[in-house]
Order: sequence, then C-alpha cells, then structure tokens
Amino acid sequence: MRKICNDFWDLLDDNVVCRQLGCGYALQDKPLGHCGGSRGPIWLDEVRCSGNESYLWECPSAPLGEHDCSHKEDVTVECSEHKEMRLVNGEHRCEGRVEVRYNGTWGTVCYEKLYTKEAEVICKQVNCGPLKSYYGAWKYGAGSGPIWLDEMECNSHESTLWQCQSDPWGKHNCRHWEDAGVACEDAEMPERSSGKACDEGNESQSRRLPDLPLRLDGGSNNCSGRVQLLFNNSWGTVCDDSWDLADANVVCRQLGCGAARWTPGAAPIAPVSGDIWLDEVKCTGTESFLSRCLASPLGQHDCDHKEDVIVICSANGDHYARDSPDKPGLIEN
Repeated sequence: MRKICNDFWDLLDDNVVCRQLGCGYALQDKPLGHCGGSRGPIWLDEVRCSGNESYLWECPSAPLGEHDCSHKEDVTVECSEHKEMRLVNGEHRCEGRVEVRYNGTWGTVCYEKLYTKEAEVICKQVNCGPLKSYYGAWKYGAGSGPIWLDEMECNSHESTLWQCQSDPWGKHNCRHWEDAGVACEDAEMPERSSGKACDEGNESQSRRLPDLPLRLDGGSNNCSGRVQLLFNNSWGTVCDDSWDLADANVVCRQLGCGAARWTPGAAPIAPVSGDIWLDEVKCTGTESFLSRCLASPLGQHDCDHKEDVIVICSANGDHYARDSPDKPGLIEN
C-alpha cells in the first residue's frame, strides 16, 4: 500500500477516501501515528480536498512523491461502514460477551437467534479455536449502547458475522439482558494479526509474554501516572507510538482503576531513565494484561523517555497501597 502524509489532512479528505471506497462517510480524524510507522514510498503530501471529489487523486496536493514526512505521519481513516468484533468479560480473549463496533460505536448482539452455526462464525472471526459453548447475558453480563445485530442466520461458512443474514443493523426486539456471549477454545494469534483495523505493514508481531506486573508512577495517585511494566526485576516504560484509548483502558482494567479518562501522547511529568519495554502497542481493548496486547518485541523501540505513555483512570486510587505478590499488576489494600 502506498502511503499519504497527514500534513494539512482533515475530515474533508477523509470523506473523499471513504466515498471512493464505498465505505460510507468518515467518522473522525485519527491522531498522529495511530497505526504506527510502516514502510514503502510516501506518494501524497499536503492534500487539500474540497470534500466533493470522487477520487483522492482529484484533490490538490504536492507533486506525486514529493514530501517532507516520515511514516509516523501516515494518514489513517475510519469510515462509517468499518466493523470490528471483540469478546469481553471472559477469562481470556476467546470468551466473553460479543460486542461489535459499527458506525463508530461499540454495541452488542442479541442472543435470541444465535445458535451453533452463528457462534462458530464468531469464534472464527476473532481468530480463536473451535466453539465450546454460547450463552445469554447471565454468563458475561449485560452490555450497553446499541444492540446492533438480531435475527441472524449463518451457514457456518461465513468468515464474519455480518456476512450472515440478519435484520438491518440496529433493528431488534431485544434488551441487554439478552446480549449474546460465546466461549471458544483459546488459540495463538497469527504471526501478523489484523488487530486494529489499520495494522497492515507495521513491525508488530504477536508473541506470548508472561502476565507482567504493571503500575502507574509519578501521578497524583496509584490510578494515574507513567505506565511502567516489571520485567527481569526492572521497571520499564511504554512508548506512545500507536497508543490510544483502547490501550489505556487495558491498563486501567489491569490495575482495577476503572476506565481510562485521559491518555495524552507525551507525558507532562518529568521523564525518567532506564528501560523502555514496549513500543507499538495495539490492544483490542479486551485484554486483561497489557503484556497480552500486540506490540513490538519486548525491549525493541525507536523512542526516548519523552515519549513515555501516561494514563489517568476514572478511579481515584486513594485506597491502593502496594503491588500484590499474588496477583501481578493488581494493587491490594
């Protein structure tokens, strides 16, 4: 894929891309480096669309191939027809309540017409092993937001749930106590995972790490501050390349600190020295430990400590005291 620099890029340019691809309209601009650096030529820079063009190359821009960018400035776009799936509230990534992201919003799937074939498609779509069982909301809890899919009918040959027959998106006669959940056999992620929708071309690889202890350091309490992981008896930091709210939420969940409230790119607290353990982190948002997320190999990075990630969680952290030796990454009273 040939790359485009984000100089002067805005929502008008996004909309041209989505229209050209037949993917609806642009949902939002992505922050710089949302998908991490990639390789290959950068063909377009200083793109200035009016928003009415049918093709991106109809927009004014710098001459083809002329730019002053690096791949950390590659443009990313999310369109309204983009869809994702995840399993949440399970013991591992291959079980939990079924949630689907559509039109920029995470919602749920109704259990009413979800049977073996539909559940098998879900296991396949989230890159897990064979189906073990499927459940209603009593197993993994009721969700929130839209109920996106109801009245599904699959033949088990589909690769995604939305290739199955169903009612129109958002049309249903369910309540959240009917949210569907599935349990699949856990499986190794593929060598290169689609993960977030725009991971193509990055250097990240799936790998199995131990569930590393984690803390937030330097903030106003134990639920805010610089993200640090403990490995080989050394606390190290996490680089902000590709970091977003899904990654921050995994940190807050691991610490029992609620949801992420704020996750800026560069830390406004004094930088530290020492190891940088993780870079190009790309969580789905459902992981129980940050070290389970897709990332560059441990200790490999192109960052300095000015790029250390900080996270502020919704819990105030006042009742936390020290790392629990029994539950790595959690804080006990």
